[in-house]
Amino acid sequence: MVFARIFGSAAAVAMMAVLAGCATTHSSLRSSADRLERNADALARDARGYDSSEYSRDALQLADEAHDFRRVVDDSRSDRRDVDAAFQELSRKYHDLRDEVDRSNSREAALHFRPVTEAYLDVERSVGGYPDRDSRRYARDRDRDPYDRSYDR
Repeated sequence: MVFARIFGSAAAVAMMAVLAGCATTHSSLRSSADRLERNADALARDARGYDSSEYSRDALQLADEAHDFRRVVDDSRSDRRDVDAAFQELSRKYHDLRDEVDRSNSREAALHFRPVTEAYLDVERSVGGYPDRDSRRYARDRDRDPYDRSYDR
């Protein structure tokens, strides 16, 4: 009887810890998703001044996906599958624009894109990471000047 009470109490404490961890993770994801949406919106506004209409369109599409993703995260009816599906769409748009920024060789575009990258990486970590993406490349880009070729060794 005493064992059952101790075991039951321990199980309850463990369950509360798990739930608290989930709440913290969800809170972190919500905060990261909100920051990504704000940064993507700012990038889309700034992109209107660039010569490339494709860049402007892609920046606007990323901002739209970031908004949709944040709505899924905020929706109490969303489950893990919903979040994963929304993240996959967001990730596709992010990487399309990221590749375009890389190809542009524009220091200004890279600097404007940096806050989006930082917020995206936070979202990716909160969602659980996706090893099929080359996250190390983007994490390394966060800490370096993209025009300093000494890192390419």
